[in-house]
Amino acid sequence: MPETYSLVGRPWLPVALVNGQREYVRLCDVTRPDIIRLDTGRPDCDISLTEFLIGLLAVAMGPKDRRDWKNRYKDPPTLAELDAVLQPFGPAMTLDGDGERFFQDREVLVGTATPVAALFMDAPAEHFQVEGRIVVLSRAGAALALATLQTSAPAGGAGHRTSLRGGGPLTTLVVPGTRDSIEPTLWQRLWANIPTGFRADVTDIATIGQVFPWMAATRISGKGGLTTTPDNVHAGQVFFGMPRRIRLIFQDNPQGRPCDLTGHVDDVIVTSYVTKPGGANYTAWSRAHPLSPYYRVHESDPEFLPVHLKSSRVGYRQWLGIVMEAQTGLRVPARCLLEFRERAEDLEDFEPQVITGARLLVAGYAMDNMKPLDFAESLLPLVMTNDPEVSEAVRTLAHNWVQAADTAANQLVSAVKLALFGESSKVDRDSTLLEAVKSRFWADTEEDFYDQLRAGTETFEQFTGDLADGKNTISQTSGGTWLKTLSRHVLAIFDDAVPIENAESGRIKDVIAGRRMLGLLFSGYGKGGQALFALLNQQSPEPRLKGIKISK
Repeated sequence: MPETYSLVGRPWLPVALVNGQREYVRLCDVTRPDIIRLDTGRPDCDISLTEFLIGLLAVAMGPKDRRDWKNRYKDPPTLAELDAVLQPFGPAMTLDGDGERFFQDREVLVGTATPVAALFMDAPAEHFQVEGRIVVLSRAGAALALATLQTSAPAGGAGHRTSLRGGGPLTTLVVPGTRDSIEPTLWQRLWANIPTGFRADVTDIATIGQVFPWMAATRISGKGGLTTTPDNVHAGQVFFGMPRRIRLIFQDNPQGRPCDLTGHVDDVIVTSYVTKPGGANYTAWSRAHPLSPYYRVHESDPEFLPVHLKSSRVGYRQWLGIVMEAQTGLRVPARCLLEFRERAEDLEDFEPQVITGARLLVAGYAMDNMKPLDFAESLLPLVMTNDPEVSEAVRTLAHNWVQAADTAANQLVSAVKLALFGESSKVDRDSTLLEAVKSRFWADTEEDFYDQLRAGTETFEQFTGDLADGKNTISQTSGGTWLKTLSRHVLAIFDDAVPIENAESGRIKDVIAGRRMLGLLFSGYGKGGQALFALLNQQSPEPRLKGIKISK
């Protein structure tokens, strides 16, 4: 067997270069200016590896304050400097051997071998044979798979724990802007999200075990076992949680079998592993992970819970709860985003594009009762301002606009249902046809939402008088624009879904009634219209004429 595989010394990170090529690099190479992103071949592995790198940098050399963060963003460490910083982490970055292993149980586990395909959340059941299924992993591929599973582990049966944030947690990462819209480097992507307060002295034996759980005896959970709270370990363990007890089985590769994840041919491969129940049971980690947004159901709830996706589509309905604090205090953005906003003030004196061109990468598994349905990955705009008063005004504006869009979407579905099936129809509003109508509405209005909200934000920022006096005028004007946008898209979708020229003679009355329902809504009539106008700060119309029927 070759010498021990060190993740500090070996080139194991698959990355994309600015010239379009792919290369395997060492940990210290992440500071290279020609590396633009990770490139594992799987988006879930890309995200988990990004989280791991951010966590490693945070405990190794996390910024002491905003000035320290700015200096490192402007002037990344050299390869030699970063290598020297990471060398003390060598013992925790060993993948194989007889002792402690990266993201694996310290105990040598004995039991039935499990195929490596089971390390992936989307692995099919064993009795299914799926083309492209992962059978062989290189050592680099095995490290990627381990980090991804431990970071996102779903429920795996009795005693097989979920990750610190539950199965398939949602991750949000700031993607900073650059001059001339050039793609940011990998270092900029990582450092833009680096949190403060996580540094650790890993030369201390006790501390290294508190940060990296595989460097200490497993905190075995289960009947009569332990739970793991933030009080039990170092804060940095939030990046390196180990809910699954796993021990990889390594073997020589004389036949030169390529890794099914990376395509790399390694001298040593992994085709199976041994696992046991009773891994770390993480509890009470409220708002602990700096890369995830959190929520709570009631203001009185003592804990915030990490957000999970219900659908693989992430649009501006979800954007509001991910990017902005809820007015009720029930939702909070990821700490990395909040810190980036604060640091923005320090960046603008040398590189304003970092802020104005910033976006938010949102990624995570869409889950159905702990079962992964699909992996979602979306790059969303960031509408940011450093003025607290302006920020509050924009938050209110965005909240009201989303509520208004929801009102319009629901009325659109009601109108199409009436036009196609009649007033007494019992067709489910969640039927495939009606759900497609609603989905198109959210997709068609998304770009306009971001463009108009950005324009509204700029108007707030440029207002020279008392902002309190200007809020009403600005929200009224921009709200009127959003109202026209909603009306334009809703009527277009209705006309496409229910073309009157193709309607049967017996259905024409219902088609006309459905379109009139929408016309009255956007004129401010009926309960829906009144609510819509109130949300968009529009003047209520004159009382409607008697005899005009408003939708239910």
